[in-house]
Amino acid sequence: MSATTATGRPAASAHPTEPPRDPASTRRAVTAASLGTVLEWYDFFLYGTAAALVFPVLFFPGEDPLTAVLLSFAVYATGFVARPLGGLVSGYFGDRIGRRRTLIATLLVMGTATALIGLLPTHAQVGALAPMLLVGLRLVQGAATGGEWSGAVLLALEHAPSRRGLRGGFISSAVYVGLILGNLAFVVLVAVLDEAALLAWGWRVPFVASLVLLAVAAYLRWRVDESPEFAAVLRDGRRARRPLVEAVRRPRNVLAVFLVRLGQNTSFYVISVFCLGYASTVLGMPRWVTLTALLAGATVAAVLCPLWGALGDRVGPRRVVLVALGGLGVLAVPLFVVLDTGSAALVIAVVTLAIGFVNAAADGVQPAWFASLFDVRVRYSGITIGREAASIVGGGLAPLAATALLAATGHWWPIAALMLGSAVLGVLGAALARPVAAPRA
Repeated sequence: MSATTATGRPAASAHPTEPPRDPASTRRAVTAASLGTVLEWYDFFLYGTAAALVFPVLFFPGEDPLTAVLLSFAVYATGFVARPLGGLVSGYFGDRIGRRRTLIATLLVMGTATALIGLLPTHAQVGALAPMLLVGLRLVQGAATGGEWSGAVLLALEHAPSRRGLRGGFISSAVYVGLILGNLAFVVLVAVLDEAALLAWGWRVPFVASLVLLAVAAYLRWRVDESPEFAAVLRDGRRARRPLVEAVRRPRNVLAVFLVRLGQNTSFYVISVFCLGYASTVLGMPRWVTLTALLAGATVAAVLCPLWGALGDRVGPRRVVLVALGGLGVLAVPLFVVLDTGSAALVIAVVTLAIGFVNAAADGVQPAWFASLFDVRVRYSGITIGREAASIVGGGLAPLAATALLAATGHWWPIAALMLGSAVLGVLGAALARPVAAPRA
């Protein structure tokens, strides 16, 4: 990877005579990494949507609505608990045997687990065994997701000698496309099916349909070569024996990644998961409103992430992240004020602003920025440790904590305070980060 300055901007290349890499190979790597990421996050977000809309009824019947949602989100959180473990395994193999083969493995595991969720019996059919099976498959999903983002970023960017912010932005866009597809599936189902059909069989369709995306994404990743930078590590005999240990010996950047992702994830998952259940279950808002709001926000984000990444190339990613985290904190109170109005137009507008513009700004610059914080020998492990550890608190526990706070206080103000506090921690993390100069392939 090219050297970077203290602000995160790319520095002048130390290897001006290095021959350019094949543009077709770079495009192929970015495409394969992005489409695989679409599938992984379609699967992951699909569960989050179902956890808010149908799983409380199908797997946790007999409870009052708020308790059922709480239990459903508790199972949702198990996927985040498994993400660091899966990330550690993927990071080890990614830094030892290569990015490409590791990513093919995470893809196959995720796609299989998602399809099996669509085939599960419900509580009405097998009783307590149903939520137990759901927990098991959610853990598998989480483990697979833990190694996906970091590996996809490295597969794409380590093929790209320049404009890494722009190219990394496409990986962030792919996450939002996965969110779009996961929510769009239920938007369509809610529109065309009545309640009985949705609960009887309709919810299963998008889970089983992921097998189609799995086949396409696996084929594309199979055709991509190993990244040139990691191939050079293997060629020169510089492979890390214990990449995890080496990465944490310099914990500053691991902690920086953790705090930045904690700050961003808390707000994002409160908005994209908790607010959906809160609006439909507690406020009685029609399901199409929150689903449409998420769809609009994710669509705008998918378009803007590469542009934010390109801006990070020009002004430095730290500045973009700081402004984005500040914006998420500022929006915490207005978000709930708007939800309480019950106005569909206002809800769609504020969610689009929060996800499509503000959150997307932080996401768009993170691939290239996080990659610049670690040497290529331990890059997969270093990014994954910080990012996926943050996913437990900011992702898995945030909707659960928000639901518990609502149940305990009967009001949304503690949830807004949670979002604001997490944004402050994210700002501290961004201030800690120090890019490193790594050898070019």
